[in-house]
Amino acid sequence: MKRNFTLLFVLLICCCTLSAQPSGYTQQTGTAQTSLIKNITSAASHLNTLKVNFTQEKKSKSFSNPAVSNGTMSYKKSNQLCWAYTSPRAYSIILNSKGAFLKTAKGSTKNKMIGEMATLILRTINGEGLTSNSDFNLNYYKGKDILVYLTPKSKRFQEMYKSIEVYLNPQTFLATSVKMIEKNGDVTVIKFTNHQKNITLPATEFQE
Repeated sequence: MKRNFTLLFVLLICCCTLSAQPSGYTQQTGTAQTSLIKNITSAASHLNTLKVNFTQEKKSKSFSNPAVSNGTMSYKKSNQLCWAYTSPRAYSIILNSKGAFLKTAKGSTKNKMIGEMATLILRTINGEGLTSNSDFNLNYYKGKDILVYLTPKSKRFQEMYKSIEVYLNPQTFLATSVKMIEKNGDVTVIKFTNHQKNITLPATEFQE
């Protein structure tokens, strides 16, 4: 009986371990992980500007149907970000040397909570949040693309998220999609298209 119980326990542990790995992906450890981190860091170091289109879909128990938004994201080294929603209503999240701002047709206001979100987005783009992160534990996987799986370890992010999945193009190491699973069960998926790398971006895009 004791032997059977031990065998059952081992099988349960194995099943839990297998289910933790995303389907179709192989976890990267050791030298493979080191090489992957080096490639992400190198690609980010050569990224001076970036502009992409995005579609954001949020599923929530509060909505009968998913909430879908569209917009553009502009990034400029160092630490300048414009996350602009164009539909269903227009407004922007701006991050620059003065801080983080919510910008609407009526004007802009400084916002600390938006600042945390903007910084999280920024650190995903510039690679810092995908290679060394004090707020999240990082695990790396390879499949048809590269998956960086983040689980929160700081209290403030534990209160917000269960996990964040960042999918990278294996050639460019630019993000193609992000999946955020919130603590309350809400799921937001953002898909990026039309990547324009190292183009000239006007300074006005990042003005509050």
